[in-house]
Amino acid sequence: MKYPEKFEMLGLKPPQGIMLYGPPGCSKTMIAKALATESGLNFIAIKGPELFSKYVGDTEKAIREIFRKARLSAPSIIFFDEIDAMATQRGGDETSVSDRALCQLLNEMDGVESRAKVIVIAATNRLDIIDSALLRPGRFDRLIKVPLPDLNARK
Repeated sequence: MKYPEKFEMLGLKPPQGIMLYGPPGCSKTMIAKALATESGLNFIAIKGPELFSKYVGDTEKAIREIFRKARLSAPSIIFFDEIDAMATQRGGDETSVSDRALCQLLNEMDGVESRAKVIVIAATNRLDIIDSALLRPGRFDRLIKVPLPDLNARK
């Protein structure tokens, strides 16, 4: 986002989404916060479970509002912590809140409205339960495994 000319020069497209995954306690959230600080971009942090509402349509509205704010304050980063709470495999109950929230998230990530200069980063401990539609190109392009720190890193 800071050097788009370098991507153009190399004929590459910058990633639209980055999924950080690994076991609990390996600093996925801290990496996202450090990225926001170092990049100097606007940073919107969301914890997956916080989005859910008991009222029909409120969860989807909250997701739309997050992306609207990010577009207005672009360049920006949206960070979904614990995305596995809202992006599990679809199926079973067709009207579940998590299925509707996932559909809204997919629509926003596909860029129904332009998503230029907005990157989405997510963190999860459970990559195995994330809906495969989120991991397709154009959504979360990059999957980055964050392992537990070794002895030297812990020191």
